[in-house]
Amino acid sequence: MIMSEGITYLADHPWLTAIICSVTAYLVGSVSFARIVYYLATKKSQIEPFSEPVPHSDETFESDLVSATLVTKKIGARYGVITSVADMLKVAVPTLLVKLAFPGELWFLLVALFGVAGHNFPVYYRFVGGRGESSILGIILVINWFGLIVANLAATLLGFIAGSVLVIRWGGYVILIFWLWYWFDDWRYALFMVLINCLFWISMRKDLARFIELKKKRGLAFTEEEVSEFILMGKSMGRALDRYSLYAVIKRVADKKGEGPKG
Repeated sequence: MIMSEGITYLADHPWLTAIICSVTAYLVGSVSFARIVYYLATKKSQIEPFSEPVPHSDETFESDLVSATLVTKKIGARYGVITSVADMLKVAVPTLLVKLAFPGELWFLLVALFGVAGHNFPVYYRFVGGRGESSILGIILVINWFGLIVANLAATLLGFIAGSVLVIRWGGYVILIFWLWYWFDDWRYALFMVLINCLFWISMRKDLARFIELKKKRGLAFTEEEVSEFILMGKSMGRALDRYSLYAVIKRVADKKGEGPKG
């Protein structure tokens, strides 16, 4: 009864609801399970920064991310999976609860948005967090799980056309902007996904800048197999792109024509 009255009161006071949903979701999202899991596994209060050698060079790739990826790199895949699942649930569960509590309303989108913001820029840790991939996966499973399948299939197709494992890994986030707009026929879903993309790409800006620097300014060439292994997608996907993507096929044909007949 008390809970029902509370929900009714909040429904009648939208600004209060917006504030409570935003602040609570952000604070819950700011809980860093990467740090918690790492501490429980190693008893070390500080997790070492991400730093990996770059293939074909004496360069290192350093990042300030603190996420399931870092946990996997440091102490193994098992702990990385635990961290990833926890990061999914910490945002997905509040999103689902608010969706059920306020049927017909879109407050759950606000919860999802600020939950991801908390994960990427946690107030408890000087705003140094993850990139939001696990959290985004969790909220999309709640909002439109079928769209997640469609977006990933479309991103995989585009990845095999472009010959890029990064398109396969991240292209779905962009595709979901258009899919959610189409599926729900509501511009607010599209705006929500635009903002989610902003949070993701802003958190990725330093990593992408470093990657571009290594490829263009340092002249390093990476196979898709190497990139795929580096971002923990395994070698198989990257190897398939190197051999069978449309880009790879066209490049091989062009290289053979460039060689010309041998005299």
